[in-house]
Amino acid sequence: MPFAIAVVGPAGSGKSTVARGLARRATAVYLDKDTLAGPLVEAALAANGDESSDRESNEFYRTRVMPAEYAALFATAGDNLRLGHDVVLDAPFAAYLNDAGFFVRSTAESGWPTSRLFVLRVLAPEAVIKARLVERGLVRDAVKLGDWDAFWSAWGNTAVEWTGVEVLDVLNDDGGADIDAVLEQLRNKEGDSR
Repeated sequence: MPFAIAVVGPAGSGKSTVARGLARRATAVYLDKDTLAGPLVEAALAANGDESSDRESNEFYRTRVMPAEYAALFATAGDNLRLGHDVVLDAPFAAYLNDAGFFVRSTAESGWPTSRLFVLRVLAPEAVIKARLVERGLVRDAVKLGDWDAFWSAWGNTAVEWTGVEVLDVLNDDGGADIDAVLEQLRNKEGDSR
C-alpha cells in the first residue's frame, strides 16, 4: 500500500528541504504546490489585476485560486498513488490546518486509492526561521518580515487539526532535520489508511 506524506510548516521552517530529502531517500514522487501551480497562480492573479506577493490578504486568491491549487496538488498525488507510487506533498496548507476534515475530504474528492496517510510538521525556532526568510530574500516574504509579530503569532507553531491522518513533528533547526530518523519513524507506524 503506498504512502502519502504531507509536509507542512511555516515559511522558513525548511519544509521544502525536508520534503525533498524525504522523497529522495524514500524514492517517492515529490510534489511541490508552487512548482505544480505557481505559474498558473501568477497568471490568474495578474489577469485579476492583483500583485502576487501578498496572497494571504487577497480574497480572490484565498477563495478562488488557492482551492484550485490544492485541488491540482491532490489530483496529481492521486494519479501517482493509483500507479503505486509513494508521494510527498510539499505545501504550507496553512489556511486548512484547522479544518479537521480537509485532508481526508480532499483525498476522497481526488479519488485516492487506499493509502497510508501521514503529516510531517516541520518546526524550527523563531530566530532560525526569521534568519532564513531574511537570507533567502524572496518578495513573497517581505510582507511576513514587515509585520513579523503578526506572522509569527499566526503561523509560528500552528497545530494540525486534521483527523484520519497521523501527525509527526520534526525539528529542523540550524543542524537540519534527521531524515533517516524520520523515515524510521514512518516505517514503524502504520498510518491511517484511506
